[in-house]
Amino acid sequence: MATTRTGRPSFGRSLTVATGMLMLELTLVVAVAAVYGATGEAAGAGGYGSSLAYLPMLVPFAAFFGGAGALVLVMPTLLLADLFARRARGRGARGEEAGAGRVVAAAVLVGAGFALLAVLPRSPLAALVAWPAAAAAIVPAALVARLPRRWLLRGIALWGTTAVTGTAALGGVALGTGLLDAHRPPAVSREALVGTWTDGRGGTLEFAADGTLAATRLLDPTGVPEGPGGADGTCTARGTWAYREARDGTVATDLPGCGAEPWEIEGAERRVALQRWSLDGDPLVRLTRVTAGP
Repeated sequence: MATTRTGRPSFGRSLTVATGMLMLELTLVVAVAAVYGATGEAAGAGGYGSSLAYLPMLVPFAAFFGGAGALVLVMPTLLLADLFARRARGRGARGEEAGAGRVVAAAVLVGAGFALLAVLPRSPLAALVAWPAAAAAIVPAALVARLPRRWLLRGIALWGTTAVTGTAALGGVALGTGLLDAHRPPAVSREALVGTWTDGRGGTLEFAADGTLAATRLLDPTGVPEGPGGADGTCTARGTWAYREARDGTVATDLPGCGAEPWEIEGAERRVALQRWSLDGDPLVRLTRVTAGP
C-alpha cells in the first residue's frame, strides 16, 4: 500500500522527480512533432512510423536535457517560490510550502530570465517564444517535484509511458483514417523528370530522355570524391537512370564514383524535388528543377 511522507522532499528527490517530468514533457513534444511532421513536406524517410522508431533512442538525450533543465530551471523556481512564501507569511511560517500560484509566478520569472540570458542575444523573436515555452515546461515539473509522495517516480514512469504511447497511437489513427492528411509525394511521370536539376550549390544532374545521365560537381557526400583537383564531397560522372514509378516511386541512378542510393520524389505538384535521406532521417541532398525537358 502506498504511503506518503510528511514534510518537504529533499533537494535530490525534487531534482530527480523534476528530471523525470521534463523527460516526459520532451518525449511528448517529440511525439506530437512526429505527428505534425508527417503532415508536411518535412516528413522524413519512412514517414510517421520511422519517426516513432527513434523515440527509444531519445531517452539518453531526454535524460541529459531533462536533468539540466531541472537543475537550472525547476530547482531555482522552487527556491524562488519558497522565498515568495516566506516573505508573504513571515518568518514564523518558513517551513510551509509555497502555494501553486507562487510556483507559477516563479516559473514565469525564471522563464523570463532564461529567455533573456540564453536566447535574447541570439534572436529577440526567439526569446519571446522561449519565455512562455520555458515557463510552460517548468510549471508541471515544479508542481509535481514539490509533492512529498513516495510513488511519484513510479507514477511518472507509468503514466508517462501511457501518455506517450497514447499520443503516438492517436496520431497513427488520425493519419491512417484521414482525419489528418499525411504528406504524400507528388505524382510525377518519367517525362517530367527529363531536364536539369541543381543541388543549389553549383552542382547539376541532367536527365536525358534516352536514359542517360550526367552529373557535374553534384553534392554527394555518400559518394567517392573526385580525382586530383576535384572538390571533396562532389561527383562528376556520366551514367544512366531509371524511374521505378511502378515499384516504389524512386529514381535509380548508376553513376561511377557517385552514391548509389535512389532519389525519392518529394515536394509538391508545382515544386517537385528529388531527395536523398541520411541515416537519421534528415535531408542529405535535395535537387530542384532548373530546366524541363521537351
